[in-house]
Amino acid sequence: MAAPGYLLVLGHSLDMPKMGKYSAALPPIYKKYGGYYLGIGGPGRGVELLEGGWFDHSMVFAKFESMADVAKFWWSPEYTQAKDLRKGAGTFQVFALPGNANEAPLGQPSFMVNIYRPFDAAKTAELFAKEDAKLAARGVNVIAQAKFAEAERLEGDLMDFDFRIIAFPTQASATNYWNEPATREMRETRLKAAGINTFLIAGLPRKA
Repeated sequence: MAAPGYLLVLGHSLDMPKMGKYSAALPPIYKKYGGYYLGIGGPGRGVELLEGGWFDHSMVFAKFESMADVAKFWWSPEYTQAKDLRKGAGTFQVFALPGNANEAPLGQPSFMVNIYRPFDAAKTAELFAKEDAKLAARGVNVIAQAKFAEAERLEGDLMDFDFRIIAFPTQASATNYWNEPATREMRETRLKAAGINTFLIAGLPRKA
């Protein structure tokens, strides 16, 4: 079975009426190509910037059965037509990211999205490996981690950033983890090794 593919959109919307029409046109297109939202929102509406300087961005995080299905959706005639509805309505950075064997939990999960550029790649990898062990002890998984070369840039001019997405069972568990003294210490060390923007996206309810 192919690993899943994820669609990650980082947007700065300027025309909300246009964006409303665009958003309303998307659900049947996602359904046709086997995709569905895991999380979607904007500042104060389900998206929180935890660290970094990328303020006022909306985010969409969606899952497909494979990277190939993300491409089928993105380049489909239906989506191409829908995309015209948001022309001139903002700026968008869009990436397809390869997933792994880990699944987002059922219930109402929360997704911690790290978009980062390592200054010291070895140190960054070491810190993430330590975090992986800490997360695994809690039953929390990284569901996507990709260097820029492993992702597929579909729209925008964002270059040379890597991606790491952690799926927490609840918003509260993600927030508690983020605010723990040990996590805070790790974050301070990490900022010496990488330029990083971290977002928290409130997930949509998921059933078996």
